[in-house]
Amino acid sequence: MTDKHPTLREFQPGRGYTKEDWDAVDSPELTDEELAHMRPAREVLPPEFFRSLDAMRKSQAQKSRAK
Repeated sequence: MTDKHPTLREFQPGRGYTKEDWDAVDSPELTDEELAHMRPAREVLPPEFFRSLDAMRKSQAQKSRAK
């Protein structure tokens, strides 16, 4: 399976941000402790969020069938 939006490892111009923006981001790897404290999205986000996702997916499926 191909990743639709692969993670970039180095700056590439023309993608909507500057080299300065790229350099300003500090996103270190998560520690084992941080990973251990993570919870599934269904435990954290409200049910309305998932209902709206389902509605959006159904809408997109209907649009693609109509084409």
